[in-house]
Amino acid sequence: MRTRVILTDIDNWKQAIEARKLYCRESRPVDTIMAINRFVNPEWLVEIEVDAIVPD
Repeated sequence: MRTRVILTDIDNWKQAIEARKLYCRESRPVDTIMAINRFVNPEWLVEIEVDAIVPD
């Protein structure tokens, strides 16, 4: 599993990881954390993308 955490304020990275932990309880994914200037909607503060392989 891999996640990408994209933030408009890099100082909020710890809170974003805590939010991610609510959904990734049984695994500890590799994280990429990055900051951007803004999203299309200026009200958005964070985007979390997740890639995972689910076995058959």
